[in-house]
Formats: sequence, C-alpha cells, structure tokens
Amino acid sequence: MIIDIRCRPNIEGAGTYFSPKTAGQRGHAGAAAVKGEPTLEEFFKDIKDAGITTAIAASGNNPGCRVGRRVINDRDTPNEVLAELQKNYPGKIVGVAGIDPGNVYHNAIEELERCVKKLGLKIVFFEPVRSPGCPFNDRRLYPIYEKCVELDVPMIFQTSGLLGGTYMDYSHPRHIEQVAEDFPDLNIICGHGCYPWVREMIVLSARRHNIWTSPDGNLLRLGTDEWVQSVNENYFGFADKFLFGSSYPLRPIKPYVDAFFKLPWKKEYLDRILYKNAITALKLDRDPAIKKMYKL
Repeated sequence: MIIDIRCRPNIEGAGTYFSPKTAGQRGHAGAAAVKGEPTLEEFFKDIKDAGITTAIAASGNNPGCRVGRRVINDRDTPNEVLAELQKNYPGKIVGVAGIDPGNVYHNAIEELERCVKKLGLKIVFFEPVRSPGCPFNDRRLYPIYEKCVELDVPMIFQTSGLLGGTYMDYSHPRHIEQVAEDFPDLNIICGHGCYPWVREMIVLSARRHNIWTSPDGNLLRLGTDEWVQSVNENYFGFADKFLFGSSYPLRPIKPYVDAFFKLPWKKEYLDRILYKNAITALKLDRDPAIKKMYKL
C-alpha cells in the first residue's frame, strides 16, 4: 500500500503545466503521459505498475513566472476537474484544491471556501513563492491560513528552493516554522522537502507537531543518505514525519519507486512512510473510501 503525496493525473483539460516543454525545463525525462496525448488509462496503468494505491493530485493554480534562468509556465488545473476525479475514483485519487494566494486566477479566500464546501476537496495546495512572490510567513497570507484552520483542511506547500520563486530563500524552512508556530492547528506538508535545506527540513519536521515533509523528486539528489538515516534512526520522531512522493508525471514513476525501495530503509518504518504518515498529515481517516482501503 502506497499513498503518493505528489502524483498528478496529466489528462486533457487538467492544465498545461506538465507539458513536455515544461518537463524539459525541469531537467526530468518525464513520464510517458507528458509525451503524447495523456489518458486516465495511462495514468492508472503507470501507478498500478508502480504499486501506488492512492494518488494525491496536487496540481494547482498559479500564473507563470521566471525562476532564475528558467521560465515556469502557468499552472491552470481547474479545481472542478480534481473534484470530479476524486468523485469518480474514490480512494484512488484524492483531489487537492489549487489556490492562487496572489489572487490573480481567483479570490483565494472565496475559491478556498468553494472548493471545500461545494466541490468536496479537503486539502489545499499553495505556492506563494510564485504568486504573489513571497516567503510563507508573509502576513498577506495569514487570512488564508486562518481560513484553512476554520475549514479544518491541511495545506501542501510547494517548497523547492530550486524551482521556487524569485529568491530561493523564500523556500527556507525558517519561514515555514513561523507559520507552524502561529497556526498550531494547521497541518503543513512541505512538498519537495525545502530542497536543498535537507538537514534544516529534517530538524524542523522533528521539532514541530504540525509539519511533515516529502522530498519526493529530490530524494534521489543531494541529501539522500540524510533522509534515510533520519528515518531509520527515528531522529526525534522523524519516522512519523516523512511522506512518500514521486512528483509524477515529471518523472517516470516505476523507476522512481524501484529506486526508492533500493534505499536501505528499515522495514519497521516502511508502513509509516509509505501511507500511515500521509493518512495522519492529510486527515484522510475522514474519507470513507480511504478508511475502507486501508482498514482504518
């Protein structure tokens, strides 16, 4: 059983962000789904072959921007599409509301309420490092955090210093710790694991009860040994704070999963990092289909 914290169906009508051009900009070979006309059949075949049982579909909505020497195109996945996928494939796909905190695509607060109350999406995806272009503890963002607490929804941050906003420092863990301190009832999941600040992210997750991390596509880059060592030694409880993620479709998922299992993880912690921690962090025990699939 594997819950993939960053596994996005790249289907028609779900945005252009995972196009071949974009995948190439990121230095990934890309999954087969980004190279031709993507279909749900291809998606389900890919994740089944890799052993993924639940895909957390965190795509998002943000205007494009320049990140260092790279130009990142728009994220424009309609939240209605994610809600429909979640409805049609309960337990297999969990939709995540993509919120633009810069209020370019929509009013962030209004869209958040609509996604939760009308569309049935219970998790939020957030990229303030790109729109409006600020660190996570910028006070302009606090009304959105307050609304997430009010609605009782966890939040997934995009925290890559490599592909974050104008300044890589925006994704430094210290900014996220301030949010965790100010909003102790907000579950925060750091997608991309605040790369390249591996040690800082490990310590932050271990320090804070409401922070989890998924290095996902960055796991096999710099810091691999430190991630594995911190889980295997359960560094200040870190084995309860690490989440599996693949970054599909920006990389082929089966080779990634195979490489993941070749790492020397202690077997006693595998169930936690493969699905139990995700259930806790994302409050998936409230989802009837998840409860049935994972025998909760």
